[in-house]
Amino acid sequence: MTHDVILFGKRAVPLDNRAKALNSRSRLTNRLRDLSDDLDFRRRWKYVSYIELWSDAAIFRYEDGTKWYLNIS
Repeated sequence: MTHDVILFGKRAVPLDNRAKALNSRSRLTNRLRDLSDDLDFRRRWKYVSYIELWSDAAIFRYEDGTKWYLNIS
C-alpha cells in the first residue's frame, strides 16, 4: 500500500487519503497554508508521524500514539 506524502516546512509526513477525493487534499493544503504563521501548529507539526485525511477532517497521529483532529472544511 503506497501513501502520498505531504510537505510542510522541511518535513515530509505520510498521508493516507481515506476520502479518495482530490478536493479534500487541496483543502488540506490550503488549510496548512493558512496555518503557516501559527506558532502552536508549527510546534505540533514537529511530532506528527502520520496523517489520515477524511472528507471534512484531517487526523494527525503523533509519535506517542495520540491524535489531533483538524477541520478542513
